[in-house]
Amino acid sequence: MQTMIPHLIDSHFHLRSMQRKGIDVESILASMQELSMEGIEIGLDCGDLAERTAMLEPYPFIKLSAGIGPWGAQDSLDEQLAVLENQLLKNEVVAIGEIGLDNYHKYGTVENQQYLLARQIELANRLGKPVIFHNREADSQFISLLGRTTFAKRGIFHCYQGGGELARLAIEQGFYLSFAGPLTYKANKGMQDLFASLPIEHILLETDSPYLSPNPVRGKANTPLFMHYIYACAAQLRSISLEAMVLQVRANFHAFLDQ
Repeated sequence: MQTMIPHLIDSHFHLRSMQRKGIDVESILASMQELSMEGIEIGLDCGDLAERTAMLEPYPFIKLSAGIGPWGAQDSLDEQLAVLENQLLKNEVVAIGEIGLDNYHKYGTVENQQYLLARQIELANRLGKPVIFHNREADSQFISLLGRTTFAKRGIFHCYQGGGELARLAIEQGFYLSFAGPLTYKANKGMQDLFASLPIEHILLETDSPYLSPNPVRGKANTPLFMHYIYACAAQLRSISLEAMVLQVRANFHAFLDQ
């Protein structure tokens, strides 16, 4: 195993999903604290923000987001949105997300996914928060969305696996693109080439734990403690030192938080 590296940023991970896989998240959080890591613990449901806030109160280096992803597009859309807004008014978050569109899993209907997304963008704008986007095979829809939508704050396209056209448009509008474990997979040469070509000031890195473990631990349940594998790959693809990559991602992350 590689030597653990301090001061890494994991811009997107899911502690509750890790718990459901039997991972000891208290141990993970303690290790992150020792390593001076920072990041965002990402919400997947409309009603768990208060519980997540209480769990992370001893760990101020971890920020929170909350949102309803496309998996919520089955039914009771307005009820879910009302619960989410109530939670957001009582608990602090740095972003609304993850929210988005997914044409791979086809959750609910396209119309329901688009309704949830539009309503949460409106909510983010009212609250003055950035958004964290989930995009699975929905580049054309997001290109259209970015062309007609005004955002209160710059957001993040998480676990970026889209194409160059969307990437360039998102960056033109001030968004960050966050890359995860798939960046390390040999088969993803197109993604690696795109990553190497993008303005580095708009790059973030993440694990999306407990999903998408990077090489060489692919197949295992992912955690933020595997972040160093992604950084090592990212630095190599950009032909810069690991230290330079750490400093750049930290600067980008804090620019996102401080906007």
